[in-house]
Amino acid sequence: MSGGGGVVDVLDGIIGLPPPSRGIDDDDEDGGGGEDDRGGKKKRARFDSSRDTVLVVPSRASSSSHNRRPTGEELLALAESEASSSSSSSSASSDSTSSSHPSFVLEPTSRGARLACASLDRAVRNNRASRTMHPDDPSRFVDDEVALNDAILALKGAAAHVRLYPELASRGVATTLSTLLGHENVDVSASVVDVLVELLDPDLLRVGPGDDDYDDDDDVGGEDDRPSSDMSKKMSGGGKRRAMEIASLADAFVYDVGGLDLLSSNLGRLDLSIEEEAQYAESVLTLVEYLLDLDGAGVLGRRGGGGGGEHDDDDDDGRHHPSVAACVCERTYLVSWLIGQISMGDDDPNSRTTATTITTTTTKSAALRLHSSEVLSAILQHEDYSTNRRGPRLAALPKYSSAFDDDDDDDNGGSKAMTTTDRKTDAAAIDGMEVLLLAIAAYRKSDPRVESECEFLENVFDALSASLLREDNVVDFVDAEGVELMLRCIRQKVHAGGGALRVLGFAMSGSSSPSSSGDGGGRDAYREACEAFVRAGGLKLLFPLYMARKSAIPSPAPCSDGGSVLARRGGGNNVGGGDGSVVATSRRARRAAHARKMWLVEAERNAVNIVYSLTRHIGEDSRYDAHARLLVKFVEEDCEKCDRTIELCLKYDERARIAEYQYFRSDEADMAEKMGIDVETAALGAKLRGGGDLFHRSCAILSFACVGSKRCRGHVMDQLKLQGVGISSEFLCVHLFLICPCVRLSM
Repeated sequence: MSGGGGVVDVLDGIIGLPPPSRGIDDDDEDGGGGEDDRGGKKKRARFDSSRDTVLVVPSRASSSSHNRRPTGEELLALAESEASSSSSSSSASSDSTSSSHPSFVLEPTSRGARLACASLDRAVRNNRASRTMHPDDPSRFVDDEVALNDAILALKGAAAHVRLYPELASRGVATTLSTLLGHENVDVSASVVDVLVELLDPDLLRVGPGDDDYDDDDDVGGEDDRPSSDMSKKMSGGGKRRAMEIASLADAFVYDVGGLDLLSSNLGRLDLSIEEEAQYAESVLTLVEYLLDLDGAGVLGRRGGGGGGEHDDDDDDGRHHPSVAACVCERTYLVSWLIGQISMGDDDPNSRTTATTITTTTTKSAALRLHSSEVLSAILQHEDYSTNRRGPRLAALPKYSSAFDDDDDDDNGGSKAMTTTDRKTDAAAIDGMEVLLLAIAAYRKSDPRVESECEFLENVFDALSASLLREDNVVDFVDAEGVELMLRCIRQKVHAGGGALRVLGFAMSGSSSPSSSGDGGGRDAYREACEAFVRAGGLKLLFPLYMARKSAIPSPAPCSDGGSVLARRGGGNNVGGGDGSVVATSRRARRAAHARKMWLVEAERNAVNIVYSLTRHIGEDSRYDAHARLLVKFVEEDCEKCDRTIELCLKYDERARIAEYQYFRSDEADMAEKMGIDVETAALGAKLRGGGDLFHRSCAILSFACVGSKRCRGHVMDQLKLQGVGISSEFLCVHLFLICPCVRLSM
């Protein structure tokens, strides 16, 4: 401030005093005050230019008098003075930032979207210029960095107005954000991921009745909160338009700028021991989950003329790009990074401390490990990995590499993206199959202690089960003694035993011919798995489960719903009181009882699947005398296994017929007929889901026993007569199995 006159004028205007020219003797230098033209009712100190202050001393007469009401100009000056005084109390850098770079608020119009893009581009240029001019002095570009961060976060407002997405995409926002993912400041990169998480949330697909941008009756998601794979069939009107608007931005990020590879590379520069950077990794995994959900909903990959890369394809279902799961498996090292997170704490599977890894590590690392298992399970369950074999097998994952690795680091290699050469060169760098088996081995003797451990274990089982849909992974599973580990879990009757039954069901199901792709080395992987099961003594553990003996069924962990005290009590029949507390307890008990019931149902289902797989793949020429050992099980104990199989056939046949009847009576059948769908085929699908699948498998098991043993055949015929059921139902089942492709595919 160069002079005192300006300050005096402002302050005089604030308190309602006349200009100093009318009451101050400018030549007086002793600091005394002079009287004004109205009689000297106020005494004021002289302006001291050396201290740049003004003191106003009201007289006693004026202090007791009523002040006049300030004018509008005076109120405005007072507000400006208060704002300036509050800003001066903050730090100098904060003050300059707030005054030079005010936060930008996105206006929900096309013009607002253009302004937001322009503001972001301008902030990027300014920050780049500042960093170039002063690379070694962060204080010189910190203001521009804060402004850039504000411009990025301003895009979050577009999530409430999806109609702006095409405008943002046409302005190159995806390219700009992908560039900022590699920013030197990790906080800026984290802000980009946070914005993308907001903009690409699958919940935005659902059009609510309060959405002014779309018709009220254009509800996309129905009653489900998460998008389904057939959501594109349910979309109409505003729902389809909304999906296309989201796809305009999501497709640009995934396919045009290679966003998935950038996300994977950013994980390599994070120090996960720092809470903020661990949260950044969580956000990256959340974004990958969102993209997988959007892809599963049929939103991504259908935009024509997209990236035009060498990996682009045009599938029969109308896709113009590969799926998100295929991109993750073939173009990034994300699966290797996820496997690395799961492997933490599993170095010594024989140690009891390994089983408590999640409870003894920090909360953040445990949460990240759990989240990694969820994402890995979602990727491996996608058909492009499990069925179409996109990506390497689990036992031959390439070593994780990031674009942020040092070029002179021989261990990391510094590669920028996964190529075919990389996959062949780093073939044996990471054995993901061994990592998953070690994670399960930690719980082979004891149950998970907390719910997060239980969720982690279930995610690992889901990932392993899905991976075994590929025959090359089955070969690695058998070679790694995975069958023996699963049997140990079942023998201990711990929580892991339930998941082990599911894994064995997947490992022993599939084609009975040697691998034609060459991945299995010409080996019949599923037959080898069945033979390994018999060799390891699996029949002794399996048939008590098949006979539904409760003492042989693995028990769910106490921390799970099915193993809780309420579940063991068998539910609650309490009637609610006035306060409603008893009703709440009863509701929890019923939920727990239902979870325990489903646990027993899954155990029975998996046991039937395993027995069916054994009868399908084991022949008279099988090793370890497996065929004879299996057939003896049906003959011993007066053919009690045959009686149990007949019981299962009748039970599931009844359930299948009821499911078919209910489908024909439902509104779904009417909708299918209106949409031109074959109602008979749809009814067959409902019948198989309701119990027809297990009915066919049980009949196939019964056929194996009857063909292999005359005693079993005679016993079965007698039991069918006693039950009042002819063998025609079983013959019809076998006939359907032989001639109906959809039935065989379901098995």
